[in-house]
Amino acid sequence: MPSLGEMLHGALGLHQQGRLAEAERLYAKVLEADARQFDALHLLGLLKHQRGDNAQALRLLEAALKANPRSLEALLNYGGVLTMMNRPAEALASYDRALVIKRDRADVHYNRGNALMALGRHADALASYERAMALKPNDPLTLYNRANALASLNRPEEALAAYDKLLVLTPKHPDALINRGKALKTLNRAEEALACFDEVLALRPDDGLALINRGLALSALGRHEEALACYDRALALDPGNADALDNRGTALIKLERHEEALACFDRLVALKPNDADALNNRGVALLRLERHAEALACFDRALTLKPDHADALIHRGMALKNLERHEEALASYDRALALRPDDLVALNNRGRLLLRLYRYDEALACAERTLALAPDDTDALNARGRALLALNRHEEALACHEQALQFSPDDAGILNNCGNALVLLNRLDEALACYDRALMFAPDEIDVINNRGNALRNLNRYEEALTCFQRVLELNPEQVEGHYNTGLTQLALGNFAEGWKEYEWRWKTPDFVTRPRHLPQPRWTGEHVKGTLLAWTEQGIGDEILYGSMVPDLAKHADAVLFECEPRLVKLFARSFPDIRIIGRGERLPDDIKAQSPLPSLGQYLRPTRESFPKWGRGYLIADKERTESLHKRLSPNGEVVIGLSWVSRNPSTTKAKTAPLSDFDPVLRLPGCRFIDLQYGDTSAEREALRQTTGITVERLEDIDNTNDIDGVAALTAACDLIITVSNTAAHMAGALGKPTFVLVPFGQSRFWYWFADGSDSPWYPQARIKRTKVGQSWGQLIASAAGEIASLAASLGRR
Repeated sequence: MPSLGEMLHGALGLHQQGRLAEAERLYAKVLEADARQFDALHLLGLLKHQRGDNAQALRLLEAALKANPRSLEALLNYGGVLTMMNRPAEALASYDRALVIKRDRADVHYNRGNALMALGRHADALASYERAMALKPNDPLTLYNRANALASLNRPEEALAAYDKLLVLTPKHPDALINRGKALKTLNRAEEALACFDEVLALRPDDGLALINRGLALSALGRHEEALACYDRALALDPGNADALDNRGTALIKLERHEEALACFDRLVALKPNDADALNNRGVALLRLERHAEALACFDRALTLKPDHADALIHRGMALKNLERHEEALASYDRALALRPDDLVALNNRGRLLLRLYRYDEALACAERTLALAPDDTDALNARGRALLALNRHEEALACHEQALQFSPDDAGILNNCGNALVLLNRLDEALACYDRALMFAPDEIDVINNRGNALRNLNRYEEALTCFQRVLELNPEQVEGHYNTGLTQLALGNFAEGWKEYEWRWKTPDFVTRPRHLPQPRWTGEHVKGTLLAWTEQGIGDEILYGSMVPDLAKHADAVLFECEPRLVKLFARSFPDIRIIGRGERLPDDIKAQSPLPSLGQYLRPTRESFPKWGRGYLIADKERTESLHKRLSPNGEVVIGLSWVSRNPSTTKAKTAPLSDFDPVLRLPGCRFIDLQYGDTSAEREALRQTTGITVERLEDIDNTNDIDGVAALTAACDLIITVSNTAAHMAGALGKPTFVLVPFGQSRFWYWFADGSDSPWYPQARIKRTKVGQSWGQLIASAAGEIASLAASLGRR
């Protein structure tokens, strides 16, 4: 009978020869004789591990360690089996016990590093690998895993150097070559990364991981078709390769083959139904297909599985925005930014949505936050410029768009926005050049063609402008701005029949000043109404006065007419139109209304030609006679010529272009025998006092009349004046409607409204008005100086009456 030692020796020999079943039987015999025999327990544990029975291996190694707790080899092997069983925390404890016994074993530090890597403790793992390297400097496994730890710590430069050191020792190390390629790709060195993956595939042509990473490098180089071929090869080797399916779908999206991408992600989700990333990517494909509700369902499912999935939150915001659920979209972007405060995609999308919601100050702050992180981000520069433009900070907006153009000189969207800023600065020729350049890169871009048409109209090149709008409507017959701009242009040319028809599209433009009212009565279309016809106002006070001139004409088209206007105008209109019932906006409408119309829409039936305008001799509005006479006596006790002045537009979008400095009126203010009265609404005290101190000239403000709220008082004050000089604002409409001799100062360019027309010095709306137009580059002071002689002659003639 052989001794235990002889049996153990024989079992070890069989074990080393690979005759595992025979070795196992001998180890078992030893343990039958001595259940605590350490070597038999230890070696049988290793044999069980070799045969894939890790549970039994672990039990035997535990028994061995009870027999000999200080066995370094047993602790190492116990840790190794625990690692294989995905129990890294327990493996780490085993390696720590080994280090207590012997601290200068490189393999202990190496295996400890592996356990720490599995626990995601990459910095600690790196420290363990470095201790192992200090003991065994050129060990390939340690060099490889140390490089992997550096890559996991997002230290790609150091990881690259570590892979290079390993590849000097083992030049044909495929895994090191793959990971070296990954590090190069992270460093945006995609060409070098590609060479790495090609080298791997020369060694292992069917390496699926190398094929996938080769595809990623090709995608980074914009070579998406070649990338797609790589993923297809990987899937031919393994049809269930989730990474290959995922990246294949992404490549198809880049190639705008969205249906195929969706099919790819469908396969991926079938393989991994509870994978948040797969669901997110499927949602992206649905987004591109404009199937926004289905995309939203994908993102919501992904977020149920992983609530902190920032990409899904960002894409969810996009889907919600496209579904017009804007507040929810903002909330989704905000949740993403709470997770990733510096995410440029989330910030840019949030900023664009704020622009769409007209929350310009917030949009500006969002863009500036992005630019603090990425000063060259063209999307953020463009968004900042758009916000500044909307906030009437035109010079800053232009500078922003010009900065964006330095990075993307051929971007049609940025060129378009640059042109928009130049239009608002009245630099129209430069704007036109921007639009023309944008159309070189995007010849059918409707927004650019529309904006080009508007610039041409502002340059008085009306026929060319109409050609632009016609092109827009050829591309999209239902394009709202194309119709609306055609209407404005035809009206400015005096082509009323065509202009009024297209002007009806105003309601559909996103930036129109009011929204349509949904009244139950049908719109009036020119017929005689048996019952009450309601005319209602839709724009500002000046426009109500202008279009209000058509209201008296309605009397012959209906049994009764009801005119609803701004409450401050009720008294003035009621006096002026005694046969028309006038009510203020907000009052209850009567029940007998049979038809209705917004005020400007009356034009297509009542003002189809220039000849259809009444020849008002004294205007169509009537101020309070007693109040007017009292004011005139007060203002002209000695026969002074009373000249009313208004020089500011309070319209936020046109204030700068339509406002003249009071000091520019100097040639008029020095006319002898005249008294100057402030008709301006709003506080003008600072400017009037500055004028008095510098010139000694006083422009008087009657403090007993509230120029903003007492519109009937303003009408009486205007009627008490002999002559009015005003920019294009409410004062111009009031003076014209009262039939007062009026000089209207109209700006050149985009702030000139259509009802002052393309040319000419007269207006069918206000026969007593004389229109004075600035020319290109002409200041208000130069315009007023050029009209001073005509104004002086009229003032003199009025003084002799």
